Amino acid sequence: MNKPFISVLTTLYNHEHYIHETLMSAINQTLVPDEIIVIDDASSDNSVSIASQISHPSIHLFPQPNNLGGATTIKGLRACKGDFIAILNSDDYWQSSKLQSQINYMQANPNCGAVFTRVVLVDEKGTYWEKNSHQLQLVFGAQNRDRASWLKYMFGSGNPFCASSALIRRECLTRLGPLDGRYIQLQDLEMWLRIAINGFDLHILNDELTHYRVTRNSSNMSTGTGISRSIYIYEYSRLLRHFWQLPTLRELQNIFPEITVSLDGDNLLTMFYLANFASKQGSLHHLQFAVDTMFEWGADEASMNKAYKCHGFTHADYRHFIAQNPLGSIEEGRLSRKFKSLAGAILPSRANHILRQASKRILKR
Repeated sequence: MNKPFISVLTTLYNHEHYIHETLMSAINQTLVPDEIIVIDDASSDNSVSIASQISHPSIHLFPQPNNLGGATTIKGLRACKGDFIAILNSDDYWQSSKLQSQINYMQANPNCGAVFTRVVLVDEKGTYWEKNSHQLQLVFGAQNRDRASWLKYMFGSGNPFCASSALIRRECLTRLGPLDGRYIQLQDLEMWLRIAINGFDLHILNDELTHYRVTRNSSNMSTGTGISRSIYIYEYSRLLRHFWQLPTLRELQNIFPEITVSLDGDNLLTMFYLANFASKQGSLHHLQFAVDTMFEWGADEASMNKAYKCHGFTHADYRHFIAQNPLGSIEEGRLSRKFKSLAGAILPSRANHILRQASKRILKR
């Protein structure tokens, strides 16, 4: 079989201490990539200078004037010409057999859209993290499963794949588009979900061929600061909308066999059941997705009639479901606190009590 054209994409940003090791790990592959696209996202340190000193015909360096995040990554991805594109973040590095092992798997499994590897965590000094000392060791240790089971996993448990270990089939990007630059925290999960929901398999090689950098002070993007948690909740609720593409009730049940449906149910109720299932998952992002899904589904007369016939689901039920939205809960809490504050400041106790009761009635309307 002919050797495919292989691209490596490295988006570089302020990794002057790591970029040399990163690029050398790509150059020193037993199956040497045909091109290594290094696109710098306006680094303010010596990253570009260090990268430019590595002389190799496969390296193409593209410094960018402005720090644009996802838009820069997409520009780099569009510059890749390969039949397969490997992602290598600018502080991570590979074992020398990584690409060869993945190409072998992809050529033997033509329906696989992306293949990953097991991961070793290293800190800022290159020291291995101790076994069972970081939550990402558990996350990246997820066991392989079929496409439907991966979809269920990503729906409920997040991202089990390390982006720096990924090798993506060009066909996926041609058919489905590149990474979505609007995402900050979950850009890679959105891509893996999009690949799987459109019929491609995902697979993790069991060899530890990728070294993933996690600093001891947890300053990288994957760690759980307050800001990153807020972004995570919002983006997760958005990317779950890919499940709206499920065409049939049968496929929904194939992914979520625990969903119980009416004997009279049909494809008109696919999103209805998905919304109800999501609302019971116990997280803000699932609840917001559930409300968005019900709202998207609820405008169709035939679907509403089918839900009424199968489950007695009325417009009042629909109204109460939409009222679960997290934004509404935040606003209700804010108004309630405002009423209490005003009442406590200017009214005697009896009038205060009357106003509190009135505010409760208003908020329930």
